[in-house]
Amino acid sequence: MRTSDIHLAVASDIHLGNRRTPTQGILRNLRAAFPDNEETAQLDVICLAGDVFDTLFPLNDEDVPQIDFWIRDLLLLCKKHDIILYVLEGTRSHDWEQSARFVTINEIAGINARLRYVREISIEYEPALDLWIGFVPDEATPDTDRTLSEFRSLMKAKGIGKVDLMFMHGHFEFQLPAAARVPKHDSAAWLAITRYLAFIGHNHRHSSFDRIYAQGSFDRYSHGHEEPKGHLRAVLHTSGDHEVTFIENTGARLYITIDCTDLDVEAALRAIDGRVRELPEHSAVRIQAMHDHPLLADMDALIRLYPFFSWSKLPVRPDEEERKAYDDSEVFEPVTIHAGNILQLLTERMIASGVSPTVVAVAQQKIQEAM
Repeated sequence: MRTSDIHLAVASDIHLGNRRTPTQGILRNLRAAFPDNEETAQLDVICLAGDVFDTLFPLNDEDVPQIDFWIRDLLLLCKKHDIILYVLEGTRSHDWEQSARFVTINEIAGINARLRYVREISIEYEPALDLWIGFVPDEATPDTDRTLSEFRSLMKAKGIGKVDLMFMHGHFEFQLPAAARVPKHDSAAWLAITRYLAFIGHNHRHSSFDRIYAQGSFDRYSHGHEEPKGHLRAVLHTSGDHEVTFIENTGARLYITIDCTDLDVEAALRAIDGRVRELPEHSAVRIQAMHDHPLLADMDALIRLYPFFSWSKLPVRPDEEERKAYDDSEVFEPVTIHAGNILQLLTERMIASGVSPTVVAVAQQKIQEAM
């Protein structure tokens, strides 16, 4: 029986390798978020809840050694303070199972930190915490109903009716407009099988609903996400009560838009100068102005004046219709086909097309042989 409070930290959507936000800056912010101090030492669990990586890295990428050093140092930190480290697989097209490097470095360097890298739906009992913990990676099955069904089956096999903590990557319905055509988990259904807290990565905006917490992205990666970024800290008391706190990443890269739509060149330059003087170097600045504004035709002038910022433009046309707040055509998220799901996807397609069970069985055998 648990006799002490449990302290957790959850971060996700770190996106190392993002083409807009330099990896070196993200790593610097990660080190600042988890320093070797008394507050970190108090943690029982750190969970990286998916999308540690943004893209598939070639081994000769200059950022790879620095990423490996950060992974090593995080593992050493966890080993030193006896912190359990969970690393959840995120979106296939981002992570590409590269978080297996945590396992490799932990073994090769002989660190032997208490690490679990999770690539599939699973439930584990953690004796040190006296907790049942559930894990649901992104794209675990072709649809969220099947994911829930498989998780319930796994609970039944384990002989439990609920898990104590849940770590997921994906979307809940409260995070998206109803019209969004993307897979959405049912918050009521998952709350019913989670005794205490559920944490979910994928959506880059911090939000919460009941006992479900979305930490949002750790850093900023594009314009339109000006809200604070960071990670979550939680305390689960022995009584079952909990406290969840958002810890801002104050070093997150700034993406700002300066509206010069109704300004002439001189006024626009004054507005720009007044704004960028307060910004840290390497911030990303976007100029919004009419499409024929002279500034947009000569962005090089701004680059020469302020060389330590990243510049872009947002042209506005007078006849431009206001875009819908949510465009269905832009939020379709296809399931990435890979060795782990191709058999299931093809089998479902054959059954839906009316292929006979005999032919389906033969096809499944041939697919497995080819793999």
